[in-house]
Amino acid sequence: MTKENLPNLFQFLAGYFHEDWRYDNETEDDVTRRFIIESPCETVAKVKNEISLVLNNFHNEKEMQAFLFDEIKCSYYYLYAWPSGKSWLEHVLAVLCEANEKT
Repeated sequence: MTKENLPNLFQFLAGYFHEDWRYDNETEDDVTRRFIIESPCETVAKVKNEISLVLNNFHNEKEMQAFLFDEIKCSYYYLYAWPSGKSWLEHVLAVLCEANEKT
């Protein structure tokens, strides 16, 4: 699995969870909510689908870290707040789904 296979997830994680994300947002959830506000519904749906693909295809944390940090270039170091990439992505997916239910 590469960023080319998951272009929307790549744009979301690299574009919103960049190294300066704290200057633009107070919390990690605010990053996701800003993405929802700024993005078309179709893009949000694609990101949700791509997160689901990642969750279904990576079953070990070492591979998940290599994918998120090296392949996708996510600058958010989720291990400060979450026990694993899986738990963090499940939470991001829940925030995306929650916002979708409200619209």
